[in-house]
Amino acid sequence: MRPENLALIAARMGSERMPGKVLKQLAGIPSLVHIFKILKQSKLTDEFAVITTELEADDEIEKICISHKVKVIRGSVHDVLDRFRIAIKKYNPKRVIRVTGDDPLMDPEIIDKVIAGHLSGNFDYTSNILERTYPRGMDTEVIESTALEKVWRSTADKDDHEHVTLYIRRNPGMFRLNSIKNEKENLSDLRLCLDTEDDYELVKNIYDKLYKGNVLKLDEVISHLNENPELKNLNRNVKQKEVKGIVY
Repeated sequence: MRPENLALIAARMGSERMPGKVLKQLAGIPSLVHIFKILKQSKLTDEFAVITTELEADDEIEKICISHKVKVIRGSVHDVLDRFRIAIKKYNPKRVIRVTGDDPLMDPEIIDKVIAGHLSGNFDYTSNILERTYPRGMDTEVIESTALEKVWRSTADKDDHEHVTLYIRRNPGMFRLNSIKNEKENLSDLRLCLDTEDDYELVKNIYDKLYKGNVLKLDEVISHLNENPELKNLNRNVKQKEVKGIVY
């Protein structure tokens, strides 16, 4: 049966700043497995799969997926857009939810909020990163499969192919975009992703203190940080990557 909403987790062992980060242990569980648990709680995600590379180093990711009965697709190392295209051809979803393997603190309610926002209109692309009000680590992008095919046909630029939605964000006149914001407060200064050792120190602390087998919610994470404000300094100096004028 064709899934309406297919979440694709881009994950690989290779990383310039922290190799092997997707399998880093958090409360005794690999980071990637926490993402599986999160997506299983998303009410609007029909299915999810991991898209990794054909490199031998990523055999371990495939083993983890198989052991948890999670679909896995392998493809190009740097052409992540091509991995998305392979998944779209195989599963034929109407749209995909882009998830990265370095976000083990994602909140399923936020994922569903972005998906619901996308479904509320005739959009090609909806995300909570066009105008950041959520912490890094809550990034959710919903893209129509037809829009990704359009990107594939329109650009051969290596940055566009590595960063998947970069072309869409650089060419807003070609696509119908929708931005989802946090109505409660602007938390864009917080880093809750897993990209460096400093990030890992913070995320590990959060899991060690809060995880009881449950999927963590953003509100409880923020409460923990407000009660322990010194934790916010652990990764405050980490610089985010910028590609073609767009900060990721």
